[in-house]
Amino acid sequence: MFRKSIQPIIAFTKAFPTGTTTYRALYAPAALGIDGYAAYREKTRTQHLHNVDNFKRKMREFVSGSSTNMIFTEDLKNIIHLIDNNPEDKKLLKDTIERYNQQGKELRFGNYVFGPVIMRACYHLQDADLALDLFKGAGTDGFFDQLSSYQILADLLYENGRYQEVRELYDSIKSRQIQGGRFPKHCITLTLAACYKENTPASYQYAMDLWKELNSVGHVPMRKATSFAAALALNNGKPEIAMEILSTANKGNYVTIRQLKTLALCSLNRLDDVVPIFRTVLEVKGPFEKQQTFCREVIERVQEAVKKAKETNASAMLMDLERMIDYLQTNGQVVDQTMDSILCSVIESTAQRKDFNPNLAESYNTRGGRQQQRTFRPTKKYDQRRPGLSDMN
Repeated sequence: MFRKSIQPIIAFTKAFPTGTTTYRALYAPAALGIDGYAAYREKTRTQHLHNVDNFKRKMREFVSGSSTNMIFTEDLKNIIHLIDNNPEDKKLLKDTIERYNQQGKELRFGNYVFGPVIMRACYHLQDADLALDLFKGAGTDGFFDQLSSYQILADLLYENGRYQEVRELYDSIKSRQIQGGRFPKHCITLTLAACYKENTPASYQYAMDLWKELNSVGHVPMRKATSFAAALALNNGKPEIAMEILSTANKGNYVTIRQLKTLALCSLNRLDDVVPIFRTVLEVKGPFEKQQTFCREVIERVQEAVKKAKETNASAMLMDLERMIDYLQTNGQVVDQTMDSILCSVIESTAQRKDFNPNLAESYNTRGGRQQQRTFRPTKKYDQRRPGLSDMN
């Protein structure tokens, strides 16, 4: 389990490049509670001012084979927040967790959940190997049986391009029914993102099998997960499957959904169905409506399809598409941002969204019950109405 992934042997003709040489996280550090961990880490160091090395030395003595000293909850909490990025401290963390677990659950009277905090420590150190080693060592004891622990670990693996291990981690979640959730939305999103980035025959088949399973039980994944699955189908030459996947999205005019649908329709030679998508973007309902855009690579794909279609039939529909494309370009609605960058954009927060579970950073940001955080944004005002279809000549 958790073998290191290898580079794909087969090169696919992709709808757009996935940029597999550049890795980055899918969830922002604040959404995973990493910022909260860093702040608590500084607080702990301040409390142990001039005594950090002595405390570590004492803990190394406590976890030695001959020692009979107990490791208390507070000891482990301090070690998690005091370790530095060196082999000695990482070994100390591993030994402390092992000794703490060996003491038996009957000696623990607190309700502190260590799993997510330890994973945040590994994330802070950017050490995926340490995270996996700890997970495999203490995971069988239920030490990391929290969905947030899985997600932080999966995001760390994803960030380091270890996509196959993200899939294997999700298999572990399903088999163990962690926190009663067979289909946790965050973990599904990360898994489909990993499949999209890996883009091998194995990852494609895995993603499609997972999608069929989700569909069979009526599970509605996050829109970002839907986009990853559809993009992967497109990259594997299956536009018909991409269309079926996109049809499950609640908001068909969302930026990734409509652009993926446009690419799929071009591959299916259904240019007449691209017209309504362009019309929806060009129609303006009011001065405060946000301007909708298309990626240049998507527009270029439509142009190629139109050019090819005109070789056999220069219909009025094709001329309308060309006029719409010209208007999108003139009106500044064609941007240089790539589809891959939009698909893989960082999720900044997991709070205040109906399709998300409670905020993963909650253990640091709140005490007791959840606290609602309100974000006030200034209202944008536009001096002039943006032109729409009615202004096209």
